[in-house]
Amino acid sequence: MLEFSLHDGPRNALASLFAEADDSASEIASYKDLGEIIVARRDGIVVGQAQIVETAEAGVLELKSLAVYEEWRSQGIGGALVRATVEHCCERHATLLLVATAAASIGALQFYQRLGFRLRRVIRDFYVPERGYRRLEINGIPLLDEVILDLAL
Repeated sequence: MLEFSLHDGPRNALASLFAEADDSASEIASYKDLGEIIVARRDGIVVGQAQIVETAEAGVLELKSLAVYEEWRSQGIGGALVRATVEHCCERHATLLLVATAAASIGALQFYQRLGFRLRRVIRDFYVPERGYRRLEINGIPLLDEVILDLAL
C-alpha cells in the first residue's frame, strides 16, 4: 500500500531523489531546503517525493521537485504523489499550483497535462551551463527551454 506523509528528517537523505528530478547540483542546492516535502512510501520504504515551495504570489505554490525512483516508476506512484500534493495544497488554502519542466521532456509534459495542468508560459534558454546544466538532448530535442504549467485548485 502506498502511504504519503510530510518528510521531517534531513533533506540530504533525499539527495538521490532530488538528483532524479534535476540535473543541476547548483540548482538543487538553491532550493532543496525550501518548503515542504511529501514522501511516498511503499511498505515503509521511500519510493518518491514531491517538494512544494511558496511563491511571491499569495495563494500560489510551486511543485518544485517531483521524483520517483526508477525501479518504482510506471506504477502510478508519480500521479498519486501529485494528487496527494494537490490535496495538501488545498488544505493550505492555495488557489494555484505551478510546476516547471523542460520543453524537451515530452513525457513530463504529457504526465502533467493528464493530471489537469495547463501550459502557462515558456522561459527561453533556462537550461544553460551558467545554471549548472550540461548540453544534452531529450527525445532528440536540445535541452534549452523551460515550460511552466499551472493547475487551478
